[in-house]
Amino acid sequence: MKKSLYSLLALTFLLLAANAFAGDAPDMKGTWVCDATVVASVERGIYENQSAKSTLVIEEQQGRIFTGHKTWVVNGKIFTEKFVGGIASDGEIYISEENDGQILGDLNKRGDAFVVFYVESGPSAKVVELTYKKTQ
Repeated sequence: MKKSLYSLLALTFLLLAANAFAGDAPDMKGTWVCDATVVASVERGIYENQSAKSTLVIEEQQGRIFTGHKTWVVNGKIFTEKFVGGIASDGEIYISEENDGQILGDLNKRGDAFVVFYVESGPSAKVVELTYKKTQ
């Protein structure tokens, strides 16, 4: 009897601990917009790009995992790429793009903005700082 009671208490504790660590996933679905970026490039050094426009649309989310597409403008030309991502319980964001590059960053405490760094390696390596704000 005592063994069953201890087993039940241990199981209850484990379930409660797992829920506490998992936390509720923030709702990432919607449109996130970035109006300007800061770039560090091996080719051009560090510069601010005020004309850069970027939008992340998170279309589907299950728990902490999501999918969507990114649209951005460079020199008046529009580009689109699919991505997959996830958000950790501490608000850390991880995104992997369809063709190349990784995006890592943090969701703010209000859940309406995040700062991320796009990282791309190779001969044209660069890091781009982007601040996205939720519009929908």
